[in-house]
Amino acid sequence: GGDDELVASARKRVMEAFKRAGYGWVADSIEYEQVVTPRAWRDTYALAGGAVFGLAHPISQLSFFRPGPRHPNLASLYFTGASSRPGNGVPLVLIGAKQTCNVIEAELGVGNS
Repeated sequence: GGDDELVASARKRVMEAFKRAGYGWVADSIEYEQVVTPRAWRDTYALAGGAVFGLAHPISQLSFFRPGPRHPNLASLYFTGASSRPGNGVPLVLIGAKQTCNVIEAELGVGNS
């Protein structure tokens, strides 16, 4: 399918980049290789469009434009992770998790928020 051609083309370009960088043809030295395509991410993890970071990355989905920790219409539904503020990357996701915990604690009147 379309993924096979895309993977083959991308792999060839990566191997050629290694060769241009002076590492030779490294493809012959690879003992194990696993490729995860956007379609596999979508099918395995139910990610919209196969996006590994959840939401797309147009300007409307960056930084403060991402959804906050609380669903605007459904009580008791909270978000944390790459698709909500503050965004993707382990440090930001952990900060977002802490912020979401603070919101929940404040709403429940518990914790140190």
